[in-house]
Amino acid sequence: KTRVQQLPAELAKEWPEASLEDMNDTSRVEMLVSKCIFYVIFGTWIDDVDALVLRGWRTNAPVFILPRLMQRFFFNFGVNKIKRLREDTVGIIEKRGLRKAFIAMNESLGQWKRDPVVKLCDEIMFVIGFAGIGGTCAAVESCISFLQVRKPALSHAKAIKFGQYDTSPKMRARYMQDPASYIRETCRLDPPVQSATGVLKQMACVTLAGKEFDLPAGTLNQYVVSMANRDPAIFDEPEVFKPDRINLTKALTWNGAAFSEEEACYPRICPGRYLS
Repeated sequence: KTRVQQLPAELAKEWPEASLEDMNDTSRVEMLVSKCIFYVIFGTWIDDVDALVLRGWRTNAPVFILPRLMQRFFFNFGVNKIKRLREDTVGIIEKRGLRKAFIAMNESLGQWKRDPVVKLCDEIMFVIGFAGIGGTCAAVESCISFLQVRKPALSHAKAIKFGQYDTSPKMRARYMQDPASYIRETCRLDPPVQSATGVLKQMACVTLAGKEFDLPAGTLNQYVVSMANRDPAIFDEPEVFKPDRINLTKALTWNGAAFSEEEACYPRICPGRYLS
């Protein structure tokens, strides 16, 4: 909590008097998000060299979602790229003298202790990189675009309507009124994670193209978060930006309805959702 409170001062040193328009420099924004995440978790403010490495967890996002078949088609170029990113990320931990923290963590794991300890470091840094840095960068970029009444460049949601917040001053005023609800509504319309895959635990009858199909347990499936959050049965005028929605906590993230009273009903909810 103390480190989070110190972030504004650290950011001011890095980017004094930054304007909203300056934040269209996506590269700089992503590097600063990487520095913030690393600082809050490890208490170390990294330099631009390390931040550029960690930014790769955002810039390589398209590689993560490619099916294995596609990876093979491209001669595993993407897989090897991610391997290098993971190695370089662990290298930052070594460089910054943070190995002891992972050794202590590993010693507390009992039967789940990793051997060697670098395996645990790699697993933890993968989570921090993929979800913490990659996901937070996506959310920040969406908010920056919305504040300028502009659809995010990488958004797949073509139908986004800004409603009464049709000018940047109105957007900025609404953000200052309640940043939390503003960010959640932005992420409802343009989720940091647009879709995810899963496996059916039991047989399910689904309707596809007007026909019913029985899918056996074990069937691979994909759920699209951005479409689910536009369900008119849940959200009134689902394509319109309305941060005042009383049921905003029903908006789904990739692993459940975060921030809702039903959080405990989901097998896992992102532990860094408030930090992000």
